[in-house]
Amino acid sequence: MRRLASCASLAAAAALLVSGCGQAMAASGPIHLTDDMSKQLTLSAPVTRIVSLGPSNTQILLALGLRKDIVGIDDESVQYSPPPYNREAKGLTVVGDSYNGLNVEKIAALHPQLVLAMQGVKNISEIEALHLKVATLDPSSVQGIYKDIAFVGKATGTSGKALALVRSLRAQLEAVAKAVHALARPKVFVELDQTQYYTAGPGSFLDGLIKIAGGANIADSVTKQQYPALSSETIIRQNPQVIVLLDTPYATAQSVAKRPGWSDIFAVRHDRVFANINPNLLSEPAPALVQGVRLLAEDMHPGHRIP
Repeated sequence: MRRLASCASLAAAAALLVSGCGQAMAASGPIHLTDDMSKQLTLSAPVTRIVSLGPSNTQILLALGLRKDIVGIDDESVQYSPPPYNREAKGLTVVGDSYNGLNVEKIAALHPQLVLAMQGVKNISEIEALHLKVATLDPSSVQGIYKDIAFVGKATGTSGKALALVRSLRAQLEAVAKAVHALARPKVFVELDQTQYYTAGPGSFLDGLIKIAGGANIADSVTKQQYPALSSETIIRQNPQVIVLLDTPYATAQSVAKRPGWSDIFAVRHDRVFANINPNLLSEPAPALVQGVRLLAEDMHPGHRIP
């Protein structure tokens, strides 16, 4: 699960991106890039052969119309991408599981000009040992997503498309934020795991999405961890007005109501436990998160029009 920042700063971040993309579009010669790990790399020209490791990276490439340039993807890109990206990813060459082990020889045989990785790729050092160009994208905020879209646009010679994508995402998120701005912020518990009650804490990507959608995350007042496991007693005491289950199908509104003490929680008593959001819409820092934020806002503010 990942990240975000307050809606108030989205416009400023996008303005910076506009400036950066303009420079990228005007640039010629070698392409100089810095990834999210502060690693610098230089490309002699825009790349046309890419191995994409991670659903968010694959989503960005597909959103920029670069499917033809993707020569390989990982299992995660197929399993954890929401529609329509999961359908578009089908048929692409799969190079293994990023978390449990990739087929490094298969990656080498694809002769990629760039490997786009995510944090946590198990054998990334083996890939780097092949002297391939490797960039890791790991945004922790919406601004970070914008920056990474610009990064991919610059690397692939599609900065114009990248800028248009950022403008579209920014406009959609701002529309949601505007729709809920004057509404009361309900106390929300977003459940990521139904056994230990993991949730999104302060400073996490998902915590920021909750705020944009107009909610008050109960974890913010009880922990400083980005992804804490809350006790059942803490959740009951916080008495959330909305519970959003992202660990479906393992947890349901019915199973939540049967947990000891949970029947007294406001959200349970008033039928405001929701399991209607594809977890992949909120777990990846990628274009599909706009749809997830919209659904999150609808759950927290029933009866109000969310654009």
